[in-house]
Amino acid sequence: MFPGAEMIEFAKKRVLVVGLGSSGEAAARVLLELCARPVLIDSSYAPARVEAVGALREAGVEVRLGVSVPDDIGSFDLVVASPGVPQGAPVLARSRHEGLKVVSELELGYRLLEENTFVAVTGTDGKTTTTRLVVAMLNRPGRRALECGNIGTPVVSLRGCVDSGDILVCEASSFQLQNIEKFRAKVSLVLNLAPDHFDWHENIEDYGRAKMRVIENMLPDDFLVYNADDSFCRQVASRANGVTIGFSSSESEEAAIRVVDGWIVTGAPLPQHRVLDTAGLKIAGSHNVENVMAAAGAALILGEDPSRVRDAAYGFKGLEHRCERVAVVGGVSFYNDSKATNPHAALSAVRSFSEPFVAIMGGRNKGLEFTELATAMRARMDDGMLLGVVLLGESSQEIEDAIHKARGHDVNRRVVVASDMEDSVRKAYEMATSGASVLFAPACASFDMFSDYKERGESFKAAVGMLEEGEMSGGAV
Repeated sequence: MFPGAEMIEFAKKRVLVVGLGSSGEAAARVLLELCARPVLIDSSYAPARVEAVGALREAGVEVRLGVSVPDDIGSFDLVVASPGVPQGAPVLARSRHEGLKVVSELELGYRLLEENTFVAVTGTDGKTTTTRLVVAMLNRPGRRALECGNIGTPVVSLRGCVDSGDILVCEASSFQLQNIEKFRAKVSLVLNLAPDHFDWHENIEDYGRAKMRVIENMLPDDFLVYNADDSFCRQVASRANGVTIGFSSSESEEAAIRVVDGWIVTGAPLPQHRVLDTAGLKIAGSHNVENVMAAAGAALILGEDPSRVRDAAYGFKGLEHRCERVAVVGGVSFYNDSKATNPHAALSAVRSFSEPFVAIMGGRNKGLEFTELATAMRARMDDGMLLGVVLLGESSQEIEDAIHKARGHDVNRRVVVASDMEDSVRKAYEMATSGASVLFAPACASFDMFSDYKERGESFKAAVGMLEEGEMSGGAV
């Protein structure tokens, strides 16, 4: 887009922005700068929404709270949907019925920043960790790599803050991708697909279609880095118009990035390198090895030196609430994986432990099945690694039933239900042996007891802290 073109595109246009979250607010402010006439609506009167209204109105944005579908919807030229707005929301359905174009905040941001190089990271699990890894590998003096998108910084908010040579590493959720039109990344990373967000998507096919849109506008000289061990990712690769580069935890020579004798190595179409020894990584679990492979692929494609890729990976300590080691109490290590908000994410954590552990799980189910997770937990009980399971929250009975239905040895007394977070930590500690671990991987959303996964993770860490200080009874045997 030539300089000033965005001003011409949006000047005097009436734009309906749906959702007063960080993305909606950023979109409304930028549209105002482009001389558009934004109207921001939100159906909620939540305190955070009300608090944001004053500054927006003072800036010149018309804000309407408590509005689901505006009466004058036919008067708008464009609709910008925030990520938290379901595809089937009445306002979006009505907009399309009126013939209005509906785009995501991601699409709007891309149109304003399309001169920059984009790296898009999508998948069910591992997006944030991989996004941060890519940034760590690419960011260096003379070239900035900036994280944006679902990770917390709206893409549109970067307008006026970036140089043309900056690389924008965008965590792209299904909610953001389902309303793109022109969005295109130079390098797209597709990590995995597992059932999730069925409280928003109709089914796994609908969810997959949204994710697959990341390659919709791919050019022949663009790149797709995909998980060659995941059937959905292989399907995406088969439809990609550009260069495809698979990564695999096995030694399969079909993958350009793979693990051989504990080393991440690369091959055609990438140059051959022994990139790094996985034993040197600070982040635990086979799923994190996959995240490192995906990030390394993106960095190498964009010309980064393998030694810098290795150093960045070795220096990466992981993220809060993602298999985060919290403390060691009485010889028992406690890990906070509160971000494991679906069974697939919890499954990765359960499979990654090589020492005995106790799992704490539960929360609000998002319409997902626990069968595969329960089967894996029974297998880990059978091999002596999973010492017990403590269940918490609305889904306790559902998960317990799934475990009992899975085949394996008797588990009565190895599955218990806790009343709250402190009780769950105490019960897990009592079930653990010295040298074992306690893994908090809920496999569910947090909204039955907490505002989000971060508050839930902080509650877990506080409970562990109380245990450490001797304020709770119990101990390892």
